[in-house]
Amino acid sequence: MVRIKTTRELFDDIKLAIEAELGITIPLVGPVFTFAFAAVQAAKLRIFYLAISFLQKNTFVDTADSESIGGTLERWGRAKLGRSPFAAVQGQYEVEVSGDIGYTIPASTTFKSNDSALSPGKLFILDNAFTIATTPDTMTLRALEGGLESQLNVGDLLTSTSPLISATDVVEVTAETVTPVQAESLEDYRAITLESFRLEPQGGAGVDYRLWSRDAEGVANTYPYAKSGFPTEIDIYVEANLADSTDGKGTPTTAILDDVRDVIEFNPDTTLPLDERGRRPLTDNPNVIAVTPLDVEIDIAGSTFTAAQESLIETSIINYVNTIRPIVDSIPEDVDDTIRVNRIIFAIEDAVSGVSYGAVTLQVDGVPIASSYQFQQGEIPFVDASLITFTP
Repeated sequence: MVRIKTTRELFDDIKLAIEAELGITIPLVGPVFTFAFAAVQAAKLRIFYLAISFLQKNTFVDTADSESIGGTLERWGRAKLGRSPFAAVQGQYEVEVSGDIGYTIPASTTFKSNDSALSPGKLFILDNAFTIATTPDTMTLRALEGGLESQLNVGDLLTSTSPLISATDVVEVTAETVTPVQAESLEDYRAITLESFRLEPQGGAGVDYRLWSRDAEGVANTYPYAKSGFPTEIDIYVEANLADSTDGKGTPTTAILDDVRDVIEFNPDTTLPLDERGRRPLTDNPNVIAVTPLDVEIDIAGSTFTAAQESLIETSIINYVNTIRPIVDSIPEDVDDTIRVNRIIFAIEDAVSGVSYGAVTLQVDGVPIASSYQFQQGEIPFVDASLITFTP
């Protein structure tokens, strides 16, 4: 690896080289040509060093930049995962509309969600012309913006952006037919690509089920286990990305669970021949199950921390708790499934040292824990700043 020098270091190198070659000392003040020459050359060399730095970063996926700025991250992902980062999914909604029977609402008619809606002021489009057959009738609208920014609840109202001649301008959401999903972040995409390099496919082992499930949008992780007492059954616990979960804690939606079932049966890569896309071994009967998030509550007694210190401690504890997940024995990536009071204390000390405080108490799912708690069979910990308290 080439060490990337600063402009000052390059200037000093050039200045020393000129002084050694000419046997002179270049002053740092005054209109001296050699000083100006060294400064110009240092700036030019710095550009080359920055180019070398960029190339070094993009020689592997762990530090690669996005293709949007000339990097190779997505190229690595396509080579290993066979796909680009998932784009945001646009939600689709059935809405109830009233009007004259036989009246056709034109395709591309747009509706705007009312101020009382879950996502106010968002635009939705009617993709195909709709003819009212009964009154009221239901038609499908699609969000123009992908992800959760345009999500609606049943009962939300939308208003047509242009008056409808023989139908009501206001429609009401009656069902969500396509669940919106946030776009996959580049860091999540990087992590999944790195994991695919570390985990080797094994023809139906736990590693394979985890790798296969990565082809479903919104999945953060999966935990596959052989079902006790049922030799042909596998329980696959699915954890969703926080933004795509039903509770903001990792519980997957029904749509995500359905997608996982689909991708472990059949590879979604349509560029492959049909007879190469089957995945699940014939002897396996998978049960796809949602994880169970358990709240982790932490109280730090007798503290004299400032607000800034409390913020640092919260971040440190949250980072620690987020490393804890159920262990699947066949997957070497899984290393820690137990939360420990003494590790919470270490997280506090890592964030702020030299400040006195009292006892640290831990509760998991409302149950006091003396020293440690092991998360098993689809249990995952959840903690945020609201669950960490500081008691004077």
